[in-house]
Amino acid sequence: MQREIRHSYSPSFASSSVADSGTTTRQMISDIALLAFWGAMVPAFLWIGNAAGF
Repeated sequence: MQREIRHSYSPSFASSSVADSGTTTRQMISDIALLAFWGAMVPAFLWIGNAAGF
């Protein structure tokens, strides 16, 4: 019985991130947009809750 190397068990997304040398501009823009969306949702929910009387 022969043991395989541990990194052969890793999921494809983990091995692909190591293979890429950097992040693309599109990925950075989408990350910033997602962060801005979630950052805007926190005060929006607070304001909606306040307006609803909670």
